[in-house]
Amino acid sequence: MIKNKLVIILAVFLIASVVAISGCTDNSNSQNSSAAEESSSLNVTDLKVVSQGYGTYAVKATVTPDKDYSYLEMVLIFYDSEGAVIDKSPLAWNINDVKAGQKLKVTGNGYISGSEKPAKVDVLIFDSVFSGGDESDAIYKETIEV
Repeated sequence: MIKNKLVIILAVFLIASVVAISGCTDNSNSQNSSAAEESSSLNVTDLKVVSQGYGTYAVKATVTPDKDYSYLEMVLIFYDSEGAVIDKSPLAWNINDVKAGQKLKVTGNGYISGSEKPAKVDVLIFDSVFSGGDESDAIYKETIEV
């Protein structure tokens, strides 16, 4: 009897943890901020891509939002010298409950699974969960030469 209750409690805790980590509880309003071409409400400075070796790359920046966000996430898209996509890191960094004017020191991490070396990286920031590969909803986009 106690063993069954323990298993049920553990299962409920495990499911709740997975939902919380996956970002499925995103409460952002469903305004369509038609992407990076519009004036972004993020001030991004000191953006750089640094190779960490063995296919790992760190993207560092300072981000200061001009408004409150319930969720922000960074996506990295790596390209070779001919413009072909090498790899994507769909969740390089994320944070919940950011306040306007709050300065964030961001380090996003991406990984390239093959032996290719990237020539450039698109850094995209979204205010909702990046799903389906739709880049048009990015609130910030910048291409960095590596």
